[in-house]
Amino acid sequence: MLREFDQTNWKLTKVCVIGLGNVGRPTVHCIHERGFPVYGYDIDKRKTLGLNPIATFSDWSQVPSCNIYIVCVNTSWKNGKPDMSNVFDVCHKIARKEKWNEPLVSIESTVAVGTCRKVAEMFDKAHLVHVPHRFWAKEQEKHGVVQERVIGALNNESLIKAKGFYESLGIPLYPVSSLEAAELVKITENAYRFVQIAFVEQLRLLCETHGISFEEVRRGANRKWNVNLLEARDGIKGECLPKDIRYLASLGDAPLLLGAMETDKKYVEHIKSKK
Repeated sequence: MLREFDQTNWKLTKVCVIGLGNVGRPTVHCIHERGFPVYGYDIDKRKTLGLNPIATFSDWSQVPSCNIYIVCVNTSWKNGKPDMSNVFDVCHKIARKEKWNEPLVSIESTVAVGTCRKVAEMFDKAHLVHVPHRFWAKEQEKHGVVQERVIGALNNESLIKAKGFYESLGIPLYPVSSLEAAELVKITENAYRFVQIAFVEQLRLLCETHGISFEEVRRGANRKWNVNLLEARDGIKGECLPKDIRYLASLGDAPLLLGAMETDKKYVEHIKSKK
């Protein structure tokens, strides 16, 4: 297996993208376009369709041994706590397949703090990094696969190997000191956005209570150089923001985050009551 990433032999570097959902599909396309032999894997056979000429599999036993594994599976919030079972499951699969090798494993899924350290314990020999995605499907030109990301690494050798690979894709990396720091950066980004939206939802509720135009207040406040209030729409939706603020709040006492979640809940109820 490759001991060190080298652009002179990159076409011999086999890559497998695990999880072919909203992030995995554009990721496997990006890697293919850069000339790497790349495979796709997903337990849902439907998600493996339509990726020709990329070889895809829904049977793990058919996936060839690879030098690099990119983990893009979904994570969730289940029974009042973060559910990392998909990440642990696929990393167990990689560890068994590559028992005698030293692959580079990059977890791009959004995970709870401490997840990557637990994954590292599954491997006798592996290079492990966390490079959380910042993919936004609505603006893929600006916020697609190729954009700056943070990276946390198990050790310096893992960092060097991962930087060589990601930079060959045109993805600039900002290293942080640990796997845990990278995990926290990602959930912080989404929790911050959640709080921003919850603030304007609360403001709109207050404005309506007192018969004042929310939009007038928002536009007036945004005239100040360091204020940028968002629009208050129909509640905070999607998979990422509601899940990630819970990941962050689960780390300890977090009344601000809990208040933001409660505000959004009340705001959604208010919107529904007006229909």
